[in-house]
Amino acid sequence: MQQSDHSPQLEQAVSQPSQNAQSSLAGLRISDIIVTLIAAIIVALFLKIFILELYQIPTHSMEPKLLAGDCVIASKIEYSFGLPTYLPFTDIRIPFSWKLHFKSIHRGDIVIFDFPGEVAEVFPQKHELYVKRIIALPGDSISVQSGRSIVNGVEMLNTSLASSSGSDARCMYLGPLIVPYKGMTLHLDEHSAEQYRQILEREGTSIEFVNSQSIINGQRTDSYTVQENYYYVLGDNRGDSYDSRFWGFVPERNIIGKPILVYWSSNPQSPSGGIRWERLGLVDN
Repeated sequence: MQQSDHSPQLEQAVSQPSQNAQSSLAGLRISDIIVTLIAAIIVALFLKIFILELYQIPTHSMEPKLLAGDCVIASKIEYSFGLPTYLPFTDIRIPFSWKLHFKSIHRGDIVIFDFPGEVAEVFPQKHELYVKRIIALPGDSISVQSGRSIVNGVEMLNTSLASSSGSDARCMYLGPLIVPYKGMTLHLDEHSAEQYRQILEREGTSIEFVNSQSIINGQRTDSYTVQENYYYVLGDNRGDSYDSRFWGFVPERNIIGKPILVYWSSNPQSPSGGIRWERLGLVDN
């Protein structure tokens, strides 16, 4: 009788390597998935920390350029490359700064930045992102009176037809004074010290007056050298914008970058959250 070519012993011998190969392949697939996931997380973190920021416009302050409900991609390497102001995904402020600047910020640029804090705060208790337009650069002369912002003698007019909400009446009055710049020497008296107190304290300096003499970090002095550049920002919709008129200057280290693309937009006032298809893909220019 002719024996079959596939005896039980032969089938077992053939199937055993096949099973081992499948097990090995399964192991390789799991390890590959883990490595891929780790690599994806590292790339995503790198992009989040150094390259791109995703932000949803929450208010009407930048209309008509940016609408409430617009979701934008902001380039973090538009002006500089370096450490962020806050640890990613936290409200923990990094106490030191390192940035390599390779492009100047210009008057008229729309920027996204870490909110520097209220007038009475050295630093904000909560980390928030704002989007506004640069109106005054380091070294510019600025004054605010009755809601009117005057830069280098020229009034910065409203760029939106939206009606005023009456918020101008609540804004802080200042000036004329110079937007602080790195290396600027402040000559201190009781009046000028109050104007720039927020700047000094955010740069880690304590100041007090004793017998009309300024004392900085325990040393008597009548001057202070500014350590950083600052900017004055406004919303395009001046009647409905919470900006530098209310809380002061933006430190350069707080500026994250520039919105470059609207990747999604929905109308928050629409019951169904209607998508604004015509806004998708809009770029800043």
